[in-house]
Amino acid sequence: MNYLPNLRVGMDAVGAAGGVVEAAICYTGDVAQGEAGARGKDYKYKLDYYLTLARALVEGGTHILAVKDMAGLLTPQSARLLVGALRREFPSTPIHVHTHDTMGTGVASLAAAAEAGADAVDAATDAMSGSTSQPSLGALIASLRGTPLDTGMDMKQLAGEQPSSRAQSSH
Repeated sequence: MNYLPNLRVGMDAVGAAGGVVEAAICYTGDVAQGEAGARGKDYKYKLDYYLTLARALVEGGTHILAVKDMAGLLTPQSARLLVGALRREFPSTPIHVHTHDTMGTGVASLAAAAEAGADAVDAATDAMSGSTSQPSLGALIASLRGTPLDTGMDMKQLAGEQPSSRAQSSH
């Protein structure tokens, strides 16, 4: 994971084919604990580890920078720290965050990532969300309602509910 020579093989092939390159940083260690020194001075997954990799990916031609949290380790605090730093360093590069809801903090982590500047986050329909899947889309939409990040999505429509015939006839 995060082995740059292997990442470059795919990036170069997609770029040569004229495609959109989305390079993913595998989130493999808690950046907030690393920055706080909670894991010791030799802990690898500090902010500089992720920023160094991101710089190499952007310099290598990625169009979209992804943070891939395949184990659901990304906490809200870590999302704010990492995505905020990526946004400051790469203000014009789209940032995409993908996490799983293994710890149950996925909705809060995605909301924090969006607040810190992520352009896209992944969520799953409510019935298929949680645990080893992505966080709940409905919960994410509800948690952002009334904020600057309000999606404007209709929860009833998202759930597949059709307008009643009475409501249709009144319009």
